Amino acid sequence: MQEAQLTFFGGVGKSGGVQVMYGKGKQAVLFDFGIEHNSILFPKAVTTFEPVGATPGRELRQYLLGGLTAPLFELYDPDQMLGLDRDKVLRSWKIKKFPHYDQTSLFIGHLHTDHMALLPYARPDIPAYMNNDTYSLYLGMVAGGHMPDTKAKIIACEDLRVIDFGEFTMQIIEMDHNSTGASGIVIDDGTYKIAYTGDWRGHGKHPDMIERFIALCREKKVDILMTEGTRLLFDPFAKLPYQMKESDLLTRFEEIVCDAEGLIYLQMSPRDLERMANMIEISARNGRKIAMESTYAIIWHTAIRNGVRSLACHAALDIDIRIVDASIKAGMPVPYETVTLEEIAANKQDYVYFFKFPDMAHLVEIEALGDPRRQSHYIQSDYGVKLEHEDVAKYLEKYDVIGHSLCNGGHAHPDALADMIERIAPRAAITLHSPYPRSQNTRGINVYHPVKGETASVSSIIANAGR
Repeated sequence: MQEAQLTFFGGVGKSGGVQVMYGKGKQAVLFDFGIEHNSILFPKAVTTFEPVGATPGRELRQYLLGGLTAPLFELYDPDQMLGLDRDKVLRSWKIKKFPHYDQTSLFIGHLHTDHMALLPYARPDIPAYMNNDTYSLYLGMVAGGHMPDTKAKIIACEDLRVIDFGEFTMQIIEMDHNSTGASGIVIDDGTYKIAYTGDWRGHGKHPDMIERFIALCREKKVDILMTEGTRLLFDPFAKLPYQMKESDLLTRFEEIVCDAEGLIYLQMSPRDLERMANMIEISARNGRKIAMESTYAIIWHTAIRNGVRSLACHAALDIDIRIVDASIKAGMPVPYETVTLEEIAANKQDYVYFFKFPDMAHLVEIEALGDPRRQSHYIQSDYGVKLEHEDVAKYLEKYDVIGHSLCNGGHAHPDALADMIERIAPRAAITLHSPYPRSQNTRGINVYHPVKGETASVSSIIANAGR
């Protein structure tokens, strides 16, 4: 019987792109399925400025040839590989042979691009497990054109569901992150237990979920803990900027809504449905109407129609939405009535506009046609394009719009990382999703530093941790 082992394809010494395969016997599961940040090719995102991306129609070939994703042909849609040669793919890897399993499944922790960018290229009918709320968001992202659909067989799972693969089980545990339904897992093969946090934070909407994860790992006596370390710095003693709690962020948002005399442009990620819901409710409660960019409105409508457990009975579900007509592309079906830029301009004080960066030109009409005495506000809330971006800054300056940054990020503070490791007390800790894993303070817990492409048995990782 083959011993349980881990293969590290991505997320090692890099931010994002976690791809770790756990396998035992004939079964394996790969978690997650994205591309690392700042790689030579990073998937283009509708919500931000566009980096250098792969050539349309040839993406999978270029990701594989560039060594950006696991060189396991059984994971991918053969029609999208266009006859790609396996040996040439392996040139990008120092290791030329990797474990093979009769069945490999996928686990998608959440829908940030660096964790699921390869999903549209997955082999038809390969099982892909994700949290139920993540699946609802997925349907919205596809409907809104923010990501392509997949041929994989998505299996939407309730929080705490245990999937039995025969040789091992995998329990899906919802965490707190700035993407709806973000989850980690605990794998149990009867001998060893391995926990993977996915992306998480302790200062968000649901710190109780993090406490629950820690308690479950302690109860199960987890042997290996794999955690993200996104916020780790090269200098472990460097001071990080102030970190706002989610409750404080929403309080500050409400203050701006109440004080602003003109329009509020709100830039935020549509992947955070709960923050979106809270900001919709706050705006409406304070007498503001909701105008929304078309694809955001489609994401919101599709996701809540499919059911989002974390938004059950939320007041925002019954609040009227209007889609800004200038954001609608020809032939696009829209789920709500529309509002014109002219109407918004004439009634700047009445609206919060859930706004997308590529539509910056809308400011030209709204601010030029509207009452200049009613000063508008522009809020950037954990969105890819910051206030200091030159294309944002020049608009704010030209039209005398007040800018606000309401951000707290989706990732754990280094002290929170250390606290989790110490409290769970695994036999080995592994830090992924970070350029600086060696700056992690594990408070005496033995640490293991894998290298990209490495396959190691679970027992050897535990035996060699701390050496």
